[in-house]
Amino acid sequence: MSVEFKDICIDKEFEELLPKLTVDEFENLEQSILRNGVLDPLKLWEEPETGKLILIDGHNRYEIIKKNKLKFDIWNGFIIIHESNLSDRESVKEWMLEQQLGRRNLTELERYEIVQRFKDIIANKAKENQSLGGKGLQKIAKVNTRKVLADRVGVSEETYRKLDKIAQSCNEEVKQKLKDKKVSVDKAYKMVQEPKKEMSVTPMQKIEKVDSRIDEIEREISSLNTEKLALVRKRTMLFEALDMKCELKYELEHTDLCRHCIFYIEVDGHKETFVNCMVIDEEPAAIYMNKVPDKYKNDFRMLYRKAHLEDIEHEREENESFRKACENVLENTIGETLDKDFYKKCYRILAVKFHPDNTDGDMEDMKSLNELKKRWGI
Repeated sequence: MSVEFKDICIDKEFEELLPKLTVDEFENLEQSILRNGVLDPLKLWEEPETGKLILIDGHNRYEIIKKNKLKFDIWNGFIIIHESNLSDRESVKEWMLEQQLGRRNLTELERYEIVQRFKDIIANKAKENQSLGGKGLQKIAKVNTRKVLADRVGVSEETYRKLDKIAQSCNEEVKQKLKDKKVSVDKAYKMVQEPKKEMSVTPMQKIEKVDSRIDEIEREISSLNTEKLALVRKRTMLFEALDMKCELKYELEHTDLCRHCIFYIEVDGHKETFVNCMVIDEEPAAIYMNKVPDKYKNDFRMLYRKAHLEDIEHEREENESFRKACENVLENTIGETLDKDFYKKCYRILAVKFHPDNTDGDMEDMKSLNELKKRWGI
């Protein structure tokens, strides 16, 4: 029978029953085929209903031939298995199972994994055989599925149970050791049963872990700040786009530490603050102007000057109040005999504070202090 490579069909159900090669195993097989050709022929099944030639053994070899576009004569032909040998799909699956289990040097875990792929097929076949064997009997015993599967693996039920636990564990290291025949099934079973011992962590490793988390937080903060600035800019643009203009207002706030002014508008009972700053200069700095929407810039400049003058007046009133307090002290102390050294000491302390050369100094306060100096006669 003449067969071309394109005539070969891949059946997904059959293909999924076969174990996949690792990357390294596939590469090794590929290099061998490129050097020596395909020594083991592909096995094809001629499906009775359709006449299709379906690949049932040699899927990795097929992929390598296809991938490398090898000529037909480089591989050692094929074997077609006809209806007389395999009558239906179930019999094909059983044949595939026998082929997989017939491979040389399989470990117990590898045989277990193969049987698991054909688990339903094996169990159904066992039930079917038992049903046929028990014809005419009123009660047929339930099939011991675990025993049937254990027999196909070639181990006892107890060993099969242990293999089941090993396969279901997440300890890939133990599984590989079992496949490499470095440990027995009993040893591997005990290893997966034992909880993993936590490795001791050194103080330096703990510090590195903390530092790593700090770095993560710093990156998160930086990202949040960037997002915040973008949202603030977006909000400003949205606000400026509103076809409305509210009256710009300001409030001067004086504390023991500093004086500052808040510039804001009111929208639906909500105070929208544009700038919160000190008003020590006659004109607002550019950094403050940039914070105010364009339609409010002229109003802001005007109100800033007004707030600046109000702040100066407030400061003048405070200084005046201070001078009066000093005069009251003076009047209350005239006629009293006090040690001039005491007055000199007071003068020196106050002079340092109020001298114009000092950052916080004030000329008016210094003049008042000098008047006190004259009255004290020092």
